[in-house]
Amino acid sequence: MLSRILRSITVAAFFFCVIAPAFSAEQLRDLSVFLPKDLKTLSKIRILVQRDKSQVKVSTTASFEVLDDQGHSVAHGAKLAGATVKPTGQGIQWWDRNVSTRFLVVKSMGNGIRVGASGVYRDEVLIYRNSKGSLDVINRLELDDYVKGVIPFEGNPKWALESLKAQAVVSRTFALTKMLARQKEEYDVSAGFTSQVYAGKQIENDRTDQAVDATRGEVLHYKEKIFPAFYHSTCGGGTTAADLVWRVKPLPPLCGVECKFCQRSPHYKWEAVVTPAEIKQKLAKQEMPVQDVLGIRTDKIDRTGRAHKFVIQSTWAEKTVDADAFRVWIDPMRLKSNLITKIGTRDGAFVFKGKGWGHGVGMCQYGMKYLGELGYGYQEILGYYYPGAQVVRRADH
Repeated sequence: MLSRILRSITVAAFFFCVIAPAFSAEQLRDLSVFLPKDLKTLSKIRILVQRDKSQVKVSTTASFEVLDDQGHSVAHGAKLAGATVKPTGQGIQWWDRNVSTRFLVVKSMGNGIRVGASGVYRDEVLIYRNSKGSLDVINRLELDDYVKGVIPFEGNPKWALESLKAQAVVSRTFALTKMLARQKEEYDVSAGFTSQVYAGKQIENDRTDQAVDATRGEVLHYKEKIFPAFYHSTCGGGTTAADLVWRVKPLPPLCGVECKFCQRSPHYKWEAVVTPAEIKQKLAKQEMPVQDVLGIRTDKIDRTGRAHKFVIQSTWAEKTVDADAFRVWIDPMRLKSNLITKIGTRDGAFVFKGKGWGHGVGMCQYGMKYLGELGYGYQEILGYYYPGAQVVRRADH
């Protein structure tokens, strides 16, 4: 059993959570929340798939209906060859018809609704006229169908089924916490990297669908509360605590654990070259001007080796910046993590050497992948990366 083999590591993780520094409760956000008794409002998720478009083209090969924001029918038919939708001063133009409405709902339960050149989405597409006078496109569908459009991209259909089941539970849990937090907003999650990458119906796969169906309705709980099940590609040797990365209260399932299972990841070790001029330019865009950059070093190193601050040395003075923000400013595809093992120089540029990819909180996906290959079940995998958490099936499933 994984729990027996790695018991000492897991106990150490709990001990770290207990001795973690205390912060003022007024300053920090509580990550865990109770699920409401009535879950009907949380059956469908809203995903922002396009933003600020001057026009949108939609089509479907199946029967469809278009409704305005009052539920009145605007159009219907056996199929939709391709409609051009544009914003107007008073509402939205559907083909050559002007509709006084804040949004249109396009419904089709057949082969999906195509938006633009490539995206195909299940169930409903909402086209909003936003405050800028342009169009936002939101896909509204069942939560598990959303997860089916996430896992093939966030994971890999070739991975072990138990690993894919773990990813399904994590992706569903993460999405549900977003739905709870954004009930009064226009959408719950976006389709890009800032939430979970969602590619719609066309990316669905039989093996990942099987993982979603096998775990239908299952989410992670800690002490009867749901919490955002953060995850990342590769931890590089250990996951870190959420409260070291964001201004949140410490939570035992997100306190971090040692991980020796992601060493086969292509992102386990990496190197990035960043010029002093690039650092100066990126800081200037953040209204943090510096003169010529002479050096850079890490600061506020946690127990996993991750830096939570960078100190920029310039001809003016030293400037300390948040390491996670700095990584995003430079390029998170290049500066893959804050687990920096060395900063050197080459031809006048800074050479960062590091390990892992992502923020390092929650489940390490390549560790999850390897544990699945070793034969561990998805509940064992989740129990290891989120110590103290339980897999619970939602009451409405």
